[in-house]
Amino acid sequence: MIQKLLVLAVFLAAQFIIAWYGYFMGKLSPQGVILGINYSSPIMGIFLIQIKFIWVPILINVLYGLGFQWGNDAFKGFLIIISLWIASGPIAAIIFNAIFLKAKIDLPIIFGIILITGGSILVVAHKEVGQLFS
Repeated sequence: MIQKLLVLAVFLAAQFIIAWYGYFMGKLSPQGVILGINYSSPIMGIFLIQIKFIWVPILINVLYGLGFQWGNDAFKGFLIIISLWIASGPIAAIIFNAIFLKAKIDLPIIFGIILITGGSILVVAHKEVGQLFS
């Protein structure tokens, strides 16, 4: 059971880093200097940032690799793992927005998170839930 929770935690961590990285890259100036190279277009700036912060995509991929590795071991089914991976995105985005951007969390967001979390629990514990109804 702990391994199943670790899978969700690793996916949430990866999605949280993606939210932060996207926010960070979205704030880049359309012109400037990175690594001693002058740039004057957003595309070039984002490309150079990828080189400067190459450790971030590597960390994200390591976390995804762990999540899928542990998930295959714990759940024995890819549909469950991919469902958790997909569900972790909106949850991490809301957590990021609430903590760093101080975004107001209203009733529809709370309801959506309850549905996503409930669905994730049903997916993770689908065998146990199925046994309850049989």
